[in-house]
Amino acid sequence: MTSKLTRTALMAALLVAGMGGSAGAAKFVEPPVFSSKKGVLDILMIARAKPVAAIAFKPPGQATAINPTGWVYEICYRSQAINDRCPLNKSTISEFGGVRLALQPGDKLKIRLVNRLPKQDPNKVMHYWNSDEETPVVDEAGVNLPLSPTNLHTHGLVVQARGATVNNPTWGDDIYVTLYNPANGMPQEQMMDHGAVVTSGVLDYVIDIPPNEPSGADWFHPHVHGITSDSLSSGLSGIISIGRHGTYLSDGKKAFPKQQQRHLILKDMQVLAAGTVNFQQGINAYPFPVSNGEVLDDQQDPQFCTQYPASPAETRLGSCPGTNVDGDNDYTNGAWYFPVSGVVYPTIAVNKPKGELWSITNASASATYRLELNSNTGNYPMLMQLISVDGISAYLPPGTSLADKQKLGGSRFDVVTCPGTWPADFPEPMCIKSMSMLPGSRAEVWVTYRDASGNIVKPPRGASATLRSVGITTGEAGVGDPWPAVNLAAVTFHGTYTNSALVALKLEGEALKANAPQGIFAAKVPYAQAANLPPGCAALPPGHRRRIFFGLVDVTNPNIFGLGYEELDQDGKVVLGSEHPVSAFDPMNPFICLPLAAGQMPVREAWELVNLATENHNFHIHQTKFRAVDPTLAPGSKSPFAPILHPETGPGVMEDEATLQIAHAKDQSWAQEISDNQNGYCTIAQWHDGTCINTPAVVDIPFAETGEFVYHCHILEHEDAGMMAKIQVVPSPVP
Repeated sequence: MTSKLTRTALMAALLVAGMGGSAGAAKFVEPPVFSSKKGVLDILMIARAKPVAAIAFKPPGQATAINPTGWVYEICYRSQAINDRCPLNKSTISEFGGVRLALQPGDKLKIRLVNRLPKQDPNKVMHYWNSDEETPVVDEAGVNLPLSPTNLHTHGLVVQARGATVNNPTWGDDIYVTLYNPANGMPQEQMMDHGAVVTSGVLDYVIDIPPNEPSGADWFHPHVHGITSDSLSSGLSGIISIGRHGTYLSDGKKAFPKQQQRHLILKDMQVLAAGTVNFQQGINAYPFPVSNGEVLDDQQDPQFCTQYPASPAETRLGSCPGTNVDGDNDYTNGAWYFPVSGVVYPTIAVNKPKGELWSITNASASATYRLELNSNTGNYPMLMQLISVDGISAYLPPGTSLADKQKLGGSRFDVVTCPGTWPADFPEPMCIKSMSMLPGSRAEVWVTYRDASGNIVKPPRGASATLRSVGITTGEAGVGDPWPAVNLAAVTFHGTYTNSALVALKLEGEALKANAPQGIFAAKVPYAQAANLPPGCAALPPGHRRRIFFGLVDVTNPNIFGLGYEELDQDGKVVLGSEHPVSAFDPMNPFICLPLAAGQMPVREAWELVNLATENHNFHIHQTKFRAVDPTLAPGSKSPFAPILHPETGPGVMEDEATLQIAHAKDQSWAQEISDNQNGYCTIAQWHDGTCINTPAVVDIPFAETGEFVYHCHILEHEDAGMMAKIQVVPSPVP
């Protein structure tokens, strides 16, 4: 746990760094863009290793700096590719920072994915600690992971999870396929393969973007269970934009200028003293002794740096220095880098009237950021208007109370009162001082110069700010991860002031449109054809809901995460026989199966999410969005938390990531028991008997796409260690 003195030193150090380094080493660079043409985006995407030019690391005793090797997507238009290779010219992009795929509703996304990733050391992947923590054993589920398989997932898109068939050998957004590089050798046959195995090194995706797909910010990354975290830690990810922000954002008269939008992709890379990247391949690949008696543990470590600077002399401009963690993991002379769109500590010049729209994506594998835009002259967090969350605009009806806005913000956003008055027809704006971004989350914010009271004013001469993560611990000391404080970018202001009447931007209600009669969560699923239900697949009875538990398979073993389940009836009682203990991911078991509603219409379900841990988990589900609801509200309530949508109310805030709050023990003795003997985790039985207290988060989930997909914790260290489950949505049966 961080002392008060250390945190004070942090604030002083970060402030000094921001003031003394108001100009970054390089200008901010927008991610390269590949745009659809005539309704199609057809690209070649090659996953391969490449030195990261943005990171110049100088190992101790070495005269010159080196560029550590990361993993990148080399991309070009298919029309320019030659035999599954991109040309060696400026039309080919292979940036560690990532690219943006610019798509429109109704487009067709065609990707030929090629695996040219290098083979990994099998000693780093095939072992884990057994329950007595004395001897390492071979992990049979991970024997093929050293071959660096990959695939692709379009995170946030509400598209069909379609697998390949004999008649159509291309894939939709389906993670149940594993692509191998034939140069690395052939994979061993397994009893529990993660879907189809493709050994040719080439895989074709065709993803149809629905015409009613909401406009907003999404992204893409690999999703092979066991190495998802390591693939992202190495750099494999990029962003997707659907539509144009002008369709949901204006000043009340004109659409917000498209040239005044920035895309900030947050990634991180831990570089060891030898200049190698700190990550470890493999499911349940935990530290084990090697021949010289040392401990091998090179997966990403949240304690790679001290959480806060030790003194004002330690300036953290886009990185922090490695440290020795209790003598077990010595990262001394290493460095942890936090580039923004591929640039370490860039300068962002905000110099146009009306300011800028920042679209921010946390593409890190496990790191959490607590972001502030801190004024360097007044030392205060500058207010920002929250525009969208996880790819859909945060529409709130006029008159929404501050209490409801703060409840909607939860632990993700520090919501405060917006200063000034705005036209009566404006949806209620949400102003924030800071935001917590767990892995996978996205947010769009309006940034313009504001004074300490949050008023939009003319920036004084030389006005500047620092975009920084102030450090955050995602749970109780000893259990939650202590993510470090670091300055991410220098921001300068000039010429942003427009007029005193503009105090908020107007959201045109993209979230409302998503739930309108022709919206993606309300319109008929066009491709679904009536068919008999698979065995055991049935609709959730009226009034019933599902309860999902996030925990450990065995609370005495902190290495294997999992999810538990039970169904509740209309009275909130557990349906006998529906209970399932906390279990690690099983790709062979479609744990939940449900049909669309009659007439192939979307179906809505209520889920309760229960965190059994004293650390945060981050719920994410593929192929859909969801929103927080309050089932205790009376029918007809106009609250944004109303379980049943009302046209005059709107959906509030729709998300595809939800931060689950930590559990607490009912008294100190049980708290000590859970801490000492249960690794900070409760059991389902302890939650039911009240020993462990956690109020479930209740979410309304509309299912509007079919296929086999997953829900999981998007802290990918947890997902790779088992905190994921399979779900299947099928067409409504023949009447």
